[in-house]
Amino acid sequence: MKVTKKDILSIRAGSSTKFTLPDYESCKSASSFAYQLNNSSDKPSDVERYKTSINAKACSITIEAIERK
Repeated sequence: MKVTKKDILSIRAGSSTKFTLPDYESCKSASSFAYQLNNSSDKPSDVERYKTSINAKACSITIEAIERK
């Protein structure tokens, strides 16, 4: 599985999505990509930023869209 720009941008403000990836490096890459999208003009206007959490044992990443206040 691969986390795409569309996957991240489709996360609604105030919610999160968990992705299971093949290895830890893929999780780190997805995390880096989510943080890069914080500066993207494509980011929805109701999303302030994206926050990530990696579970190294399960090779999963949770990406949360923090709602703009």
